[in-house]
Amino acid sequence: MQGKDFLSPEEQRALFDARGISFSESSERDAAKIQEIGYYKLKEFAFPFSVSDNPDEPQYRNLDFQSLLVRYYQDKNLRIFILHAVEDIEVHLGNSVATILGKRYGAFGYLNFSNWCDRDIKKFQIEKKQFYFKKDLLKAVQKSRSHYVNLSANKNDEGFPTVWLMINVLMFGNVINLIDIMSLNNKRALARIYGCTPDELVSWLKCLLFVRNTCAHNSNLIDLNLRTQPMVPRRYESKLLETESGYSNGLAIVLLIIKTLMNTVNSKYKFGNIYDSLYRIIDHEGTRATSIGFASIHSIDVFKPYKKRKKHKP
Repeated sequence: MQGKDFLSPEEQRALFDARGISFSESSERDAAKIQEIGYYKLKEFAFPFSVSDNPDEPQYRNLDFQSLLVRYYQDKNLRIFILHAVEDIEVHLGNSVATILGKRYGAFGYLNFSNWCDRDIKKFQIEKKQFYFKKDLLKAVQKSRSHYVNLSANKNDEGFPTVWLMINVLMFGNVINLIDIMSLNNKRALARIYGCTPDELVSWLKCLLFVRNTCAHNSNLIDLNLRTQPMVPRRYESKLLETESGYSNGLAIVLLIIKTLMNTVNSKYKFGNIYDSLYRIIDHEGTRATSIGFASIHSIDVFKPYKKRKKHKP
């Protein structure tokens, strides 16, 4: 099939069938699902099961259409659940940054970057970052619908809000940029809150920012392969698949980073939805667990609700 050729949903089903995807439902229902989701979107989720060297003419092995639909829908669910968790981390992180800067430098001390930035960064670079930060912040304040952000009592003479309100109008990426240029002492104070090193925290946050954007743009998450390896959460190191270059860069490390940070943000956070989606995706198959970066099927048990955990008999 050439990309420019027209095929009806029924013909697309037949092509999937010819290339090794097995079907059990009626052809009419299958064709309707292909029409609903899209042939190429389904083909994207089927890609890991291809054994062909030619991506234009894949041949699939060990894949049925129902499992393909599960991959698609559970990927959709995971994006929603991960966005929810990352939002909690984002809010907690912003408040932590505001607390450190406010306590050490006062309500408006954050506006003078030389107060709290890494002094190894050249002065003109700090001044440049400060200029653009202030410019973008004023725009964000003007667009903000928050009653408190726009109260004159909460602003200085130039119209900038206090640090505690400033953090509420920044995007996640802006907050990470501030953390990235903090002095080492400030980074250490922030990292201690999350029980990690400054390097680990920055590495994890940049990873989550990328994943957050991936989720927001409805991109395939299950088959994620990070180009930049984030630092491995030491507590969950044994849950990750080891590779020749270190550890897998798949979805597993992202979820374990979220789990690590959530131990501080909300230790009672309910990971049941994430566990259920992973359970359906893996479907008792070790190869499916390792394909997303887990060491084994049992690695996903760290997300399992306590009430569902059963002790193994001796």
